[in-house]
Amino acid sequence: MLDLPPLHLFVRQEALATAVRLKTQNLWRMLPTAHSKILTMAAEKESSLLAISDKIPKQFIFDKKYKIQLREYTSEHNSVEDLLIFTDGSKTGNGTGAGVFSEDLNINISHPLGPHNTVFQAECLGLLLAASAIIKRNVTNYSIRILSDSKAALMAIKSHEITSGLTLECHLALTKVCDLGNSLVLQWIKGHSNSRGNDAADILARRASETPVMGPFPIIPIPASWTRMMITQLTSTAQRAEWSSRSDCKQAREALPDIDSRLARRLLNLRRVQLRVITGTLTGHGPFNKHLFNLGITDSPLCRACMATEETAAHVIMECKGVAEYRARHLGSPGSLPEAFGSPHKLLGFMEELGWFQF
Repeated sequence: MLDLPPLHLFVRQEALATAVRLKTQNLWRMLPTAHSKILTMAAEKESSLLAISDKIPKQFIFDKKYKIQLREYTSEHNSVEDLLIFTDGSKTGNGTGAGVFSEDLNINISHPLGPHNTVFQAECLGLLLAASAIIKRNVTNYSIRILSDSKAALMAIKSHEITSGLTLECHLALTKVCDLGNSLVLQWIKGHSNSRGNDAADILARRASETPVMGPFPIIPIPASWTRMMITQLTSTAQRAEWSSRSDCKQAREALPDIDSRLARRLLNLRRVQLRVITGTLTGHGPFNKHLFNLGITDSPLCRACMATEETAAHVIMECKGVAEYRARHLGSPGSLPEAFGSPHKLLGFMEELGWFQF
């Protein structure tokens, strides 16, 4: 109901996340024990869990030779002596890509990545490609300004703590640019600000994201956030399979044939007493005569409103003629239990007017 995985699945999820973290740090060892097989078993369902991760042990860097300016770049900041390079990243449904453009250095780079990489990685790769292009052209003793519309990428490089291999590689390339005698500044430029260079980099990045990638995936190490998402999805898949295969919880499975994340978010916003009413109605374990009769509290399971059949939550919500007026006022004419439970506040209004629960 609240999209919370059972405890044993959650424990397995955290154990798998730990195994992946240890593998990333080269600390994972395959032992002849059952629990050490968790990574191998998960990789049979999602092979990318064995791919190289972008996460690295924390590195501390304090002596940066380049400067980073997070204030917005405008033409007023432009110097005739500056060599300008524009970078951008893009992510679409087909993939991810980075673009680098510079009229001063005649750079037009459109570099596609795989679908597993993030737009943040694409932005960082754009900075790395720009630095690599400067080094390849052996540009020395110039004032260079690299402009990116990603504050996140610039802040990651500016930070003294680095946990991303791509960010560290970018830092090393930028340092090498400075070692060539160049004065280097990385500055933020507002995206879609009618800057010719920024628009050109954006076009190159979008073209890259639409370009099929040739070769094995991933092109660059996958981010830790993507790995965590895959682990969570494996848990969610197992959770849904376990719920659909249960032979008990008959009414609850009829009302919620599948786990509904959107409904769970709405339910979590309810007050505790409201959530108790929804839970009792969903499971049938509320003040309904059938349930109370099974507990030995009442002497009859018949519906107190119509006296025609057993009083269950499903009967009251869907069929009972004795409460038809209340039902029509709050729920209309629900065609199924999932439809009725899809509107928690309407269902609460209906149960409150019946007066069987104590609100």
